[in-house]
Amino acid sequence: MNKFKLELSKKTVADKIPMGELHISYMDGNTKFPVVTRMPTDAQMQAAQDALATIQGEVNDAETIWKEKILIRDQRESEWDVVITARAANCEAIALNDLAALQSTGFPLRSAGGPIGDLAAPANLRVTPRNSAGQMDLRCKSLKGAGSYAWECKLHTDGTPWSAIKTSLSATIRVTGLTPGAVYAFRVRAIGAAGAGDWSDEAVGRAP
Repeated sequence: MNKFKLELSKKTVADKIPMGELHISYMDGNTKFPVVTRMPTDAQMQAAQDALATIQGEVNDAETIWKEKILIRDQRESEWDVVITARAANCEAIALNDLAALQSTGFPLRSAGGPIGDLAAPANLRVTPRNSAGQMDLRCKSLKGAGSYAWECKLHTDGTPWSAIKTSLSATIRVTGLTPGAVYAFRVRAIGAAGAGDWSDEAVGRAP
């Protein structure tokens, strides 16, 4: 049986890098393990350590840039929503009852069908960390016939129960008071005239 309890499969890269640094420092001048007997060699060990630390630094930098881009993208999306909603309202004001003219705009037209029935699960649930500690933005695709949206979250661990966050009128909310560094799962369902629909697929994110 191995004497060392490495448990590498349970460790993240952030755990492994200091583990390697500690080993290298302890082996420096360690006469119980002569340099000539060490396998892999000190040079190989240091090279592997440096390579992992370097790529982890690059990943951290890329993740920061990615979060910034996501925030910018979501802002641009909100601005686009405002502009295209105003454009649609303008077209309706000009040709309210002219379906042929409205169809020529390229905008999707509402169905003239019956009342909304059971609602489907909201799609495209997204989690975006904010720059403020413990805050994240949630957004899903709006559902026709939804009067409100119920949001829930839980720690992303087995056996943790879901907890209600809030009920909103729109398909986007801001969550506050999360534990920084903790990984959370989120879900949402729409509520309409026929009651609550199915829960969405989970979206997972780490609180900043």
